[in-house]
Amino acid sequence: MKVGGLEVGISGLVEILEKGLEHMDDKDDDIRPVLLAELKARNYVPSSVEKEYMTALWAEYKKARAQRREDAAQSYKGIPRDAIPWFPKVDPKKCSGCSSCVEFCSQGVFTFDGKSHVAKPYNCVVGKSSCRAFCPEKAISFPTHAELKRIIQELGEKYNEQR
Repeated sequence: MKVGGLEVGISGLVEILEKGLEHMDDKDDDIRPVLLAELKARNYVPSSVEKEYMTALWAEYKKARAQRREDAAQSYKGIPRDAIPWFPKVDPKKCSGCSSCVEFCSQGVFTFDGKSHVAKPYNCVVGKSSCRAFCPEKAISFPTHAELKRIIQELGEKYNEQR
């Protein structure tokens, strides 16, 4: 890790990052002290360069957190996300082109070219269907939650057998 322009070795870096990742849904200001405490427990950190160490450690932590979130987003309960048929469908006959779904969806599932289309179906959060309520034309549909429950159970059995 580079600290103040110099390459330094950090004892227990993986463990330090893991400890931080246990708190990854906490506020950043609450995570920094955890990382610093773990760093100091395993390494000598002169107080004169503590800020530089934390800047470098924070950069490493953010990379690890982004990777962990990406890994989590690619599966659901141990099932690969692309194996789960949970995503919206837009009825082009009902879609008036208001783009409410595109504006509402923070996952980037929809695109718009005068009408809404599902462009990235597996970006959709499994079990969530809030965008349906924002469609004034009721053009968005999802599988039922009963279907989802059955599918998750079947896929869970399949993927647990493969482990």
